[in-house]
Amino acid sequence: MFAGQTSEGLPIWPLRLMLLGLAGVIVGYLGLLVAGQADLRPGGLTTALLLLPAVAVSPGLWRGHYKTMIWAALVALFYLLISATDAWAVPADRGWHLLIAIAATTAFLAAWWHSIKRRRFLKAGRNTPRGRRTEQARTKPEDSR
Repeated sequence: MFAGQTSEGLPIWPLRLMLLGLAGVIVGYLGLLVAGQADLRPGGLTTALLLLPAVAVSPGLWRGHYKTMIWAALVALFYLLISATDAWAVPADRGWHLLIAIAATTAFLAAWWHSIKRRRFLKAGRNTPRGRRTEQARTKPEDSR
C-alpha cells in the first residue's frame, strides 16, 4: 500500500498517509454521529456535508496526483480548524474532536513533507541539465583531445 512512486518519481507514501489521515477524520465524524455525548452534535446531513471534501479528494490521493494533494492539504486545515474549535467548545465530545484534529494534522504534515521533497526534486532536476550545458559550453574542442 505504501510502496511505489508518483508519476514524477517521488515516493507515494506521504500521499497514502494523507489518505489515512483523512480516513481518520471520516471515522471521527462518524463516531461523533453514532456515539457523540453532547446535546448538540451534527446530524446525518451535516455530517455528510462535512465529509464530502474528504471523500472527494480521496481518489486523487490514491492515484498520486499533486494538485489533489494541495487541495487535500487545504481540506485537512479546514478539518483542523473545525475540530480544534469544537474541542474547546464541546467538552463532552472532546475525545472525538481531538482524534479528528490529530488525523487532520497528520494529513497536513504529510502534504507539507511531500511538497518540500517535490520542490527539491524539481529544483535538482532543473539545475542538472543546465549545469551540464554550461560545462559543455566552457570546454573548447581542442581541450577534449
